[in-house]
Amino acid sequence: MISFLLSCHRDKIVPHNINLQLFAGEEKTEPATPHRRQEARRKGQVFHSVEFTAAINLLAAGSIAFWLIPWWRDKITTLTRTLYMLDHQNFDMAFANQLGIMVVIDFLRLMAPLFCVAVVAGLAANLAQVGFVFSMEPLTFRLDRLNPIAGFQRIFSRRSVANLAKSILKLCLVAAVAYKSLSKEYDLIPRLPLVGVTGYMATLGTLVWRLLWQCGAVILLLSVADYAYQRWEYEKSLRMSIPEIKEEFKQMEGSPELRAHIRERQQQIARARMMHQIPQADVVITNPTHYAIALKYDAATMSAPKVVAKGAGLIAERIKEIARQHAVLLVENKPLTQSLFRAVEVGDDIPASFYQAVAEVLAYVYRQRGLI
Repeated sequence: MISFLLSCHRDKIVPHNINLQLFAGEEKTEPATPHRRQEARRKGQVFHSVEFTAAINLLAAGSIAFWLIPWWRDKITTLTRTLYMLDHQNFDMAFANQLGIMVVIDFLRLMAPLFCVAVVAGLAANLAQVGFVFSMEPLTFRLDRLNPIAGFQRIFSRRSVANLAKSILKLCLVAAVAYKSLSKEYDLIPRLPLVGVTGYMATLGTLVWRLLWQCGAVILLLSVADYAYQRWEYEKSLRMSIPEIKEEFKQMEGSPELRAHIRERQQQIARARMMHQIPQADVVITNPTHYAIALKYDAATMSAPKVVAKGAGLIAERIKEIARQHAVLLVENKPLTQSLFRAVEVGDDIPASFYQAVAEVLAYVYRQRGLI
């Protein structure tokens, strides 16, 4: 290895010139570019915390359960009394089927509000984290997903280990909260069958509501750490190497559509800035139909008159329209307008060869305004 890196010649050790950036260039150390983030989002690669969604679901379920407990109690009490008062002597298979269907329908009716609230809460939690994202990319069939080696690598990856640790921690916390909550009612639970259906449902509903809220609060605290970890993991997965950034920049710069869009946007910004300067102009010289040039001159701050706006065709018409709206005088001078249009850009002072002609125009404007 030493002989590969070094050359020896007559007791002199001469190191080879090795560009170390060739070895470090592929390390993904740079944060993702906006284009990389957009591409990842288009492919459905976004980060979110499943624990946050679960916590919001539990808290929402606990909230709606608090209001549904009296309704549940009345419905279940009525259903229980109905079942108790049935004629058991005429109890056949057909009647049993009808009874089973009735019980299932009643159960679905009881659970429907809770289910709807949980769905809405889950959607709201996901939208709050990632916004609206629709992508078919994750559903696309890829052969590399069938690779057993890659599958084992995913199973024993850092992400999988972290998810396993998170699940164990969540299970332990929820179990501890549930045990602590139910242990307070250790003496009450065995006596529930003795308090009747109404008391039984009221007590059981209160226990369920309290348990949902406590578990939801614990998981919500856990989701804060999980959200931070998911964000860190996501940012790390999007990191780019310096060669990747250079290649992306080269591709974007080389895109004709992008260059045309940038050029059009620059022209729009320059045109808007130019139109904003017209009200401050002293005069607008016209062709009169094809060209328009707005000039401004302040003897105290300028060495020569400056072109603040110019245009041809529709832009010229717009310049004249703005000038009329702000009482800027329009002067028709076809030769001067055409010469200035070809010789001077917006923001530049007029050349010395135009001093005499422009001075005559400005003198006319000042006389019209009564300044001289």
